[in-house]
Amino acid sequence: MSAVSSSLWRQPVFAGLFASTALLALGGQIYQLALPLILYELTHSLAAMSNLRAVEFLPNLALAAVIGVWVDRVCRRSWAQRALLAMAVLLGGCALALAAGGMRAWLFYPLTFCVMLCNYVTAICRMALVKESVPQAQLVQANGYLGTLSDVFAVSGPLLSGLLIAWARPHWSLGVPAVMFLCSALLMVRVPKSAVRPSRERRFLTELADGWRALRGNAALWQLSWIVVLANGSAGVAEVLFLFRARDQLGLSPGELGVLFGCAGAGGIVAGLRVAQVRRWLGLGRMICLALLLEAAGMAAQACLDSPTWLAGAMALQSFAVVCGNVGIWSYRQEATPAELIGRVSGLTGSLFKLLMPLALLLGGMLSADMPLRTLMLATAAWQLAAGALCCFSRVRTVV
Repeated sequence: MSAVSSSLWRQPVFAGLFASTALLALGGQIYQLALPLILYELTHSLAAMSNLRAVEFLPNLALAAVIGVWVDRVCRRSWAQRALLAMAVLLGGCALALAAGGMRAWLFYPLTFCVMLCNYVTAICRMALVKESVPQAQLVQANGYLGTLSDVFAVSGPLLSGLLIAWARPHWSLGVPAVMFLCSALLMVRVPKSAVRPSRERRFLTELADGWRALRGNAALWQLSWIVVLANGSAGVAEVLFLFRARDQLGLSPGELGVLFGCAGAGGIVAGLRVAQVRRWLGLGRMICLALLLEAAGMAAQACLDSPTWLAGAMALQSFAVVCGNVGIWSYRQEATPAELIGRVSGLTGSLFKLLMPLALLLGGMLSADMPLRTLMLATAAWQLAAGALCCFSRVRTVV
């Protein structure tokens, strides 16, 4: 292990965050596949699945700016713990309701909203803690390791989720993540409490305006935010459409679908371990541009390929590209933003990033009733390709 890597692991904040994020990532991979599958089994409706995915992004869209201002005021570790505990309680209650047969389909929507709200609070707190504790030269590496966790557990999380639904009981696929989130909150004790840094003025609009000026003052980050708006809109729709295609057209069982996503996660693992090297080869801006273009190719493959083996390969490449792109975006946002404004800029950009997703998902659900599924999936790939092309002609491409 290199000296840089060793020094990163010796940092107490990063070590504690890594351990806590590991359990959060595994639990998240399980329940994020379980919720739409359970709802599908109850309703057999693609529109219901699309609507559920749309609800996932509403907390981010509506409240991200508020959360960002709040995170810059409070002890980030304490609020990350509270959000994790709330997620544990919500999913645990849902698991008990499912076991008792009292969980109605409409209850999945407020449940998803609240869980994703808490998840977003945790994410912004974690990003701020990394920004203030990790040297800037190590941010890409730190984000790569943390981002890799989602893909490491993409190998086992969806597989475990599918097995719990298919061969155990559906409520286990929500109860198990609840226990993991509880343990994740306990592991946050290893992270030292951060000092609360009060703003000069405790006025929400004034504090938010400071973050907005910092975002607008960085032309590359501003342009990147709107490119991500387009890219996330297409990616969210493509994910739901592929899940429906795999279950309804290809006839894959929850267990088989879990295996497929698990195999695809290997590409993300490789990306997380090698993203710092890829950045050195290409530069940060070119890495983000290429990632968007490769993701479009992966979406097209999901629309056209029928063989699970070929699908797994295409999804592995797509996962590699997604992780490189995401880590590049997170790292540039952290590198270009002062520590005292990171919560607000993260909240504002996070809100922008998801601006189009609820509308795109609702539109995708409606169009699926009248358009061939493959045509609709190829349209999302073309949409993603356009976002990648815009990135190539923006200031983002020149970021090193």
